Amino acid sequence: MNIQLAMSVFVEVAKAGSFSTAARRLGISTTAVSRHVADLEQMLEVTLLRRTTRSVSPTEAGARYLPQAAAALDEIERINTEIADSDQVPRGTLRVTAPPALGHASIASLAVDFVEAYPQVNLELELTERVVDLVAEGFDVAIRSGPLPSSSLISHRIIETRYQLFASPDYLQRRGTPQSPGDVVKHDCIHWQGPASNREWTFTRKGKTIAVPIRCRLLLTDVAAQRKAAIRSLGLTSLPVVSVADDVKAGRLVAVLPKFEMYHTALSLVRPPTPFVPVKLRVFIDFITAALRRSSGAELWRPADL
Repeated sequence: MNIQLAMSVFVEVAKAGSFSTAARRLGISTTAVSRHVADLEQMLEVTLLRRTTRSVSPTEAGARYLPQAAAALDEIERINTEIADSDQVPRGTLRVTAPPALGHASIASLAVDFVEAYPQVNLELELTERVVDLVAEGFDVAIRSGPLPSSSLISHRIIETRYQLFASPDYLQRRGTPQSPGDVVKHDCIHWQGPASNREWTFTRKGKTIAVPIRCRLLLTDVAAQRKAAIRSLGLTSLPVVSVADDVKAGRLVAVLPKFEMYHTALSLVRPPTPFVPVKLRVFIDFITAALRRSSGAELWRPADL
C-alpha cells in the first residue's frame, strides 16, 4: 500500500464529503478512492469515515487524524520541493580523474575556473594514468582519451583530438626545421612508449601515408614529460594538440610539418550509469566540453590541403 497516496485520498474525501467528488478531483475512479480509504483504515485498525447513502463525514478518530494527516502531507510536499529546488543550484563535492598530460596542460587550470564560477561546488581532481574504477572509488566523472572499452559507464564525447609534431624554437634553430617527413630521421625524437607503440611516426597528406623510422633520444610513458622535454629543446615529439595550445600561443613550442596529419583520438567524459545526473555534474560536463572545444586550437594546425 502507498501510505502517502492513501492519506492524500482520505484527506480529499474528508474535505469534499464525497467519494465521487474526491475521485473527480484526484482523477481516479470512485472504486479506487474507496479502496485507498479502506486500506488506510485497515492499516490503522480504526474507522476514519462514517458512510451513509447521502454523505461521508469523519468519525471522531477521523476528525483527529485529518489535520495531522494534512499537515504531514504538506510537510512532505515542502521537503520534496526544497530538495528539488536545491538541486538546481550546483553544490557539493565533485570528484574528477584525468590523465596527467591533459590535466597539467588544461584540466587543472579549468578546474580553478570552474570552482570560481560555481562557488558552492568543491572539486577534487586526481591526475593519473591508471584507469580508475569510478563506482568502486567514488568518482563522479573521468576524462579519458582514446577508444573506450565496452562497459556500463555512460560516455560524452568532448572532441576529436589530433596529434601533431612539435618542437621548441631553440631546438629548431639549432637543428633546422624538417620540411618533409623524411627529414625527421635526422632529428632527435622524444617518443611515448606503450605496449603497442613502435619506433616510427606516420604522416598523412592528400590521402597518402608515409611511415618514418625515428631515432629515439628519449622514451617516456608520460605525455606530460614528453611536453616538458620538448620545451627544454631535447627533440621533436608528437603531442595532442589540445594539450599544448597554450604552449604554442606563448611561443614555447612550434608545430612542425603542419600540413601533415598524424593521427586522431577521441577525448571523452565518462560517468557511472545513474538514473539522475546531479546538477553539479551536468554543469561540469557542459563547462569542460565548451572550454576544451574553445581551447583545442584545431584551426591553428588543421592542414588546409589534405
